[in-house]
Amino acid sequence: MKVSEPIPAYGASSLQGLKNRLIATIDASTDERKLERCWEVLHGDDMPCVFTDEEFAKELRLSEASGFLSDEEVKAMYAKWIR
Repeated sequence: MKVSEPIPAYGASSLQGLKNRLIATIDASTDERKLERCWEVLHGDDMPCVFTDEEFAKELRLSEASGFLSDEEVKAMYAKWIR
C-alpha cells in the first residue's frame, strides 16, 4: 500500500506556525548574506527561476550539455520509484 503525504493547507493557524518557524530560523541565523538573500526573495517582484518557455528550453539545453544527467537518465532514475 502506498502512503501519500497530505497536501498542505495553510489556514490561519498553520500559516502562523510557518511564520513562527521562519522567525525562529531568522533569530538563530548568523549568516548575514543568507538572510539578505531570503529578504530579497520575500520582497522581490519575481520569484527566482521563473522562465518563459524559450528561456526554460535554453536552460534545459545548457543543463543537459553540461555533462550532468540527460532527460532520459532522469526519467529512468525516477521510474524505479513510481512502479
